Formats: sequence, C-alpha cells, structure tokens
Amino acid sequence: MQTTAQGWLVLGLTNSAGMLGLTSAAANLPTLLLSLYAGALADRVDQRRLLVLTQILAAVFTAILALLVTTGGVQFWHVLVIAFLVGCTSALASPAYQSLVSTLVPPAALGNAIALNSAQFNFSRIVGPTFAGIGIALAGLALSFWANTLSFVVVALVLATLPIRNTRAIGRLETSMWMNITDGIRYARSAPVVPTLLLLTVAPALFNLNYLVLMPVFARDVLGIGAPGLGLLTSAVGIGALTGALTIAVARPGGGSGMLVITALIASSAGLLVFSLSTWLPLSLVGLAVLGGCAVPYYTTTNTLLQLLVPMRVRGRVMSLYILGSTGLVPLGNVIVGPIADHIGAPAALAGCAISTIVICCVVGLRSRGLRELHASRVVTPA
Repeated sequence: MQTTAQGWLVLGLTNSAGMLGLTSAAANLPTLLLSLYAGALADRVDQRRLLVLTQILAAVFTAILALLVTTGGVQFWHVLVIAFLVGCTSALASPAYQSLVSTLVPPAALGNAIALNSAQFNFSRIVGPTFAGIGIALAGLALSFWANTLSFVVVALVLATLPIRNTRAIGRLETSMWMNITDGIRYARSAPVVPTLLLLTVAPALFNLNYLVLMPVFARDVLGIGAPGLGLLTSAVGIGALTGALTIAVARPGGGSGMLVITALIASSAGLLVFSLSTWLPLSLVGLAVLGGCAVPYYTTTNTLLQLLVPMRVRGRVMSLYILGSTGLVPLGNVIVGPIADHIGAPAALAGCAISTIVICCVVGLRSRGLRELHASRVVTPA
C-alpha cells in the first residue's frame, strides 16, 4: 500500500518520471551504503532484537509521513527524506531476515521455506496495491500510509514473541567490524559459483526493477487507467509472483538449480519486454504476471543456493552481498532510467532494460559451466 500510494503522491507533487526515480533511489540508497555493515552486524548481534528495533523505527518514520499527508503539509522533500530513513531500517534488517531462515528449518526444506516466505510477501503485493488503489479513490492517500505504520508495529510485536534463540555468533565480537566485512568478501570471492550468482543479481537490479518506478507513468499516461488501475498493475505482478512462489515451493522444495536461475531470469525479462511495449491493458497484465511469476523462482533459487553454499559463520555477510547486488544497485538504475524515460518515453526505456538483462543472462549462461551444472540437491554446505 505504501509503495503504491507513495508513487501516486510523488507523481501528483512533481509530475515527473525523473522524480519517481529519485524517490525510489532515496529508498534504496541505504541498501547500497549499509548492506556490508548490516551483514557483519547480523553475524555479531542478536538478530531478533535487531529486527524488532528496526521495525519500531520504521513505524515512527512512516507515521510522520502519514501525519504530513493527513494534514496536507507534505512536500516532495519530506517524501525523499522519509523514504531514505525507512530504507535505512530495511537495509539494516535485511541480512538478518535472510540468514535467519536457514536457522529455523533443515537444509532439505530450505528451498520450500524461502519460497513460502516469498509467497507471503507477494500475497501482500496482491492485496496491498488493490486496497491502496481503492483507498486512494475513496479516502485519499493518507489511509495507505497509516496502514503501513500499523503493519510495522504488528510485525515488531510478532518478532518479539517468537521463540527464536540468540543468533549472535560466538567470538564474532573479538574482531573489528571491518575485519568481519573483509572476511565475508574474501570468502564470497573464493567460493565456487558464489561470485557468479552474486554478479548475476546486478542485471535485474540495474535494469528490470525500474518497472516499479515507472509504473505510475504507465498507469496514467500509457494505459490511461488512473490510481485504481495502478493498483491493478501492481497486483498483476503479485499474482504472478505468488503463483511462482507456490509452484517453486511444491516443485523444488530442496532449492532448484543453476539452470533454473538463468531461464527464470530470461523469462521474467521477456515478460517485462511485453509489458513495456503493450498499450492494451489485458496484455500488459499478462506481461506483468509473467514477470512476477518468473522473477520469484529466480530470486528464491539464487537465495537458496547461496545459503546452501555458504557456512553459517559468514552467511549474514554473504547474504548482505546478495542484497547489495539485488537491491542496493537499484538506485543507480533508477537515477539513470528515470531521466531517460523523460526524454525517450517510459516504454522505450523499459524495453531497453529488458533486452539488456536477456543479453547478460545468455552470456553468463554460455560462459559459466559451474552455474549450469549446479543443483541444490548435490550441494554440501561447508562447515
């Protein structure tokens, strides 16, 4: 709901695709700046306390934005600052969230668990934007921001009551944070296949995820369907993603393979290409559903393979590199593609992004035999 309402708010305040890109960049920039630190932090502290604290801070920041929208005093710079602050809480929490999953389930069920985690996330992407679109039409933008504030409070309470053991690694505080970070980077560089998996995440971060920023432009200017239609477009991605997550949970409970990583990302990019070139709503929805339905197997399989390939002692730090590649570089793509869309149009800019990812996937698939032959069922997690 927050993402949908925030995009519509920024478009109303600025009437600029470039400013949409800047807002998304502000929200994702903390991931670029803080991911490595957050990964080392996740390996050093009690992960549950870290997660509860970041949820509470996010609730405070979103409440401020909700109040500004309610009173009519919101300005564009307010949105930028709060998007950055909420992004900081998310960046600090993400490695802990990622590494916590593998401590709660056995390795044979890890792929299933990560897929189900993705399923619940994408279910929210179906319900949230739909309610946001309806709420914007009936009650204005403020409702979505207040709902998001409440959601952070609820999650903090749930995390505080879960019977999660103290996850701080013994001895991790005996060395400096910088040494912890460099140790994680050194391991990621030397481990088989891990560098390829991490580098491949850069392509969708720089190119594919720009569709999230440009979605309001497609809703208003390309398809002419307004705020309720914006929720419909976002929900189409969520429906496809939920379907993909449940499918991968059932079909690949152990985690999938390297070939699945490559083919799923190519198929997701093809869906994005269809959406970018379509001016017919049903075809646009199909393209977005394919995008979401294939993106989830890509991210789920990559996530699972990394967690299986990496020992617990450096898992938080390696997962922070995964987050840095898959999310942290998104601001760079947003800042570049937003102004390009202002000059050549959102459809042409997004089509170029999709084609770029497809080409990169084909090159990586041809050059990396280790990735092509990788399968979760044959991975033995290092001690």
